[in-house]
Amino acid sequence: MKKILVPTDFSDHAMYASKVAARIAALTGARIYFLHVIDIPVYDSNMGIAEHQDIMESLMIMQQVKKRFNQLFEEPFLEGVNAVEVLTFSGVHENIAEQAKKHEIDLIVMGSHGAKGWTEFFVGSNTDRIVRLVDCPVITVKQDMPDFNPVNIVFSSNFDGEDNHVFEEVNQFACMFNATVHLLKVNTTSGFEPQEASIEKMKAFSSHFSLNKSTYNVYNAHNIEEGILAFSNETGADLIAMGTHGRTGIAHFFGGSIAADLVNHSRKPVLTVRIQK
Repeated sequence: MKKILVPTDFSDHAMYASKVAARIAALTGARIYFLHVIDIPVYDSNMGIAEHQDIMESLMIMQQVKKRFNQLFEEPFLEGVNAVEVLTFSGVHENIAEQAKKHEIDLIVMGSHGAKGWTEFFVGSNTDRIVRLVDCPVITVKQDMPDFNPVNIVFSSNFDGEDNHVFEEVNQFACMFNATVHLLKVNTTSGFEPQEASIEKMKAFSSHFSLNKSTYNVYNAHNIEEGILAFSNETGADLIAMGTHGRTGIAHFFGGSIAADLVNHSRKPVLTVRIQK
């Protein structure tokens, strides 16, 4: 892992993500790109007083942003960490995806408030959208975790081979933190599989990746998201990891996304990795 992108609006939740990114960077030697997106009015040669005031206000905003970056880089948790600022204009989601591609980012770490009820239905969280727009792994963080140390990672899958690429990314974190990986198959009424069959798949999966510290778990629940959250809470998981198909547009509206639901509802950090088509 060489490059980490942290979108920041300098809020508390962005700071939570910054601390997690700094922890990972300290262990891997990765460079952190702190991205802030601001809106600047378009210059008009026929501008009037109002437009002039808009530009003056924008210049003041840029000065404030520069000040906030300076304050961020003075934080103790960034001492010794290779970090740079990236400032772009207009379009938060598009800019994050564009910068991730431009800088060949290996990981995005984002703070998130999550979303519930009607807000979730109509808007969703920023992180939810980013998970669907980018190809690199994304970690969402909702709480202050200055000593991020995921020694218990829950990885949920059907273990049918589709998630092998996903787990290659997850396994980096398992190795980095010498974590125990709790392999999880959630059984639902509509997607039931005999426990013996699920365990055999998980054993083969563990053997394929030569996992030294893993457990095999089958959990019964009304739906997959509920099962993952309940199991993760019961086992005291530090990180939830899973693959996502990255559905967008009408496919996301009708098909939904378990990963996106987890991003919105889990208080624990969630690592999502795009499943290759």
